[in-house]
Amino acid sequence: MQFTPKPGASVPIVFRIGINFQGDTYPFVRSLSRRFSVTDRQGERAIKTLDGDDPAAELKFASVGLSIVVHERAPEQVIFATFEKFQENLVIEGLEPIIEKHRSTGRPMANIRELYSRCAKSLINVGKGAGEDKLVGMPLELVAEKNPYLLGGVAQLPVRLFAQGKPIAGVLVKSFNRGDPLSPRLARTDGDGRVIVDVSVKGEYLISAVQMLEPKAGDDADWVSLWASLTFSKP
Repeated sequence: MQFTPKPGASVPIVFRIGINFQGDTYPFVRSLSRRFSVTDRQGERAIKTLDGDDPAAELKFASVGLSIVVHERAPEQVIFATFEKFQENLVIEGLEPIIEKHRSTGRPMANIRELYSRCAKSLINVGKGAGEDKLVGMPLELVAEKNPYLLGGVAQLPVRLFAQGKPIAGVLVKSFNRGDPLSPRLARTDGDGRVIVDVSVKGEYLISAVQMLEPKAGDDADWVSLWASLTFSKP
């Protein structure tokens, strides 16, 4: 993805399924999208696109400064055939307490249903303008507390995780960078929902976090998960 376009440039917005910048692209599907928008100094506007478009959109950035591209995906169901596979995924995402809770509450040990939603943000720096990331109202959301494009030689970026608009502690946050031999770097949010991300390596970053929740009445699921991501580039 082009993270630093010139004003007026048209940039393809690509959706991918995968981890660590790897994975297949997938088209825009309106029925699976709760929100697809861009926010800049002029405010938020919906991104115009069509069902089946891949790339999902071609977005023209007219305003100089930081733009926030948001895609909130509607819930989808995934089924884990065995408890072992479900447990493996929980460990990968730092959700170990769910393992015992699942056992102790008598939930199924096979064909485990998880209803998951993605809450994705990308920070795009148009021209050389300033601007700040901010909460945009997703149920699980990562917010960069400094503009990563204006850090200069600073190698640390404070990032906060919010659940329903409030900081959430104790959640595993992963930081991926293709050029970083220590990628992914791992940290858990502190009492203020904050982690310090090492951005000493130039290039594209993907920050991610997952929250597992109890299903609500009417959910066809044993668990509900929210997957937050934040992508940007460090010059």
